[in-house]
Parts: sequence; C-alpha cells; structure tokens
Amino acid sequence: MANTSEASQQANRSGMDPLRLVVIFYLISAIVLALFFSHVFTLLWARFALPNREILSGTNADVPTVLGIVLSLAFVVFCYANTRVRGKALESATELMKVTWPTWPETRLSTIAVIIASLVSALILFGIDTLAYQVMVNWIPALWGKL
Repeated sequence: MANTSEASQQANRSGMDPLRLVVIFYLISAIVLALFFSHVFTLLWARFALPNREILSGTNADVPTVLGIVLSLAFVVFCYANTRVRGKALESATELMKVTWPTWPETRLSTIAVIIASLVSALILFGIDTLAYQVMVNWIPALWGKL
C-alpha cells in the first residue's frame, strides 16, 4: 500500500494531493449516506408507527434524520480509520490522478461520432425491421394464399 507521501510524489502532476480526493470522497459519501439512511429510517418509523418527535426545535431534525446522520458519520469514520480501506481509497485516487483525461475538443468529436454511429445503426435497424414486417405480414400470407 502506498502511504500519503509516496502517493503525493507519484501523482502530483495536477498539484493536488490524492489524500485530498479521498477526504472529499468521504465527505460526499457521508452526505449521500445520511440522506439515504434518514429516508430509510423515516419509512421504517412510519411503517412500525414509532413515535417521531423533533429533537432540535425549528430544524426539522427528527429521530430518523438524526439517526441516519449519526449512522452515516459512524460508517464514514470507520472506513477512514480502517487502514486497509483508506489505503485502497488512496490507491484509487492515485490511479485516477495518473489518468490522462481527454480535452474538450476530443470529447466533443467523440460525442459527435457516437451520435452519428447511433443514427446510422438506427436507420439500418429501421430498414431491417420494415423489411421483416413486409415479409411476414404481406408477402408470406399472399404467397400462402396462392398455394
């Protein structure tokens, strides 16, 4: 596993420390998990008709919301404190910093090529489908009726 200084030296082309990307990822994960857990706990509270009261008045922080926030923070802190998980996240961030991302003109050209290829394949499939429909609905029954 790479430590912070090795990862910084290895992937410091952009001037950003890979550990910074890992911390940003953990913060975003905490927010997403808090929203998810609070929604799940709200549904569970409603399903089992548990008493739901506001913990902090005026903030809409009820029991399921606070429980979801606490659970997500505990999960993220556990993952960050676990050296294996943090090491894998740091390795992933280091590899992402090594990637050569396409420029805007390259991305635009590739997008146009994909759109054109999709339209051409759609026209070909439309032609095949139309021909198959004509054969199965009009031509084969007409030939069958003449026999």
